[in-house]
Amino acid sequence: GVVIASFQALRHRVADMKMQLELARSMSYYATLKLNAPEAERRQALSRAKVQLGNAMRFVGQQSVQLHGGIGVTDEYAGSHYFKKLTQLEMTYGDTLHHLGEVSARMNEAAGVFA
Repeated sequence: GVVIASFQALRHRVADMKMQLELARSMSYYATLKLNAPEAERRQALSRAKVQLGNAMRFVGQQSVQLHGGIGVTDEYAGSHYFKKLTQLEMTYGDTLHHLGEVSARMNEAAGVFA
């Protein structure tokens, strides 16, 4: 007889999910703004965005499944289909680890402190 949103632990988890969503949205805007930039700058921006988006997709998907318990992975529940789609998107055009390597390599080139 209690509203599920009244539990503090769940509210904190949902707040963290919302924060990841907003970070991903901001990085997608950043990447969109860089589409007309020179190639090197554009590739760097897209890799940065892909890393943030990949991390956010995985976090939000996993937390959603955790919030819903066992039903979160069943085919009858829409959330499981969204989680599968997020996993597919995370691996499209290079997964998060690939783009993290790209960002890291470009940081080495730019900073010159790792040589």
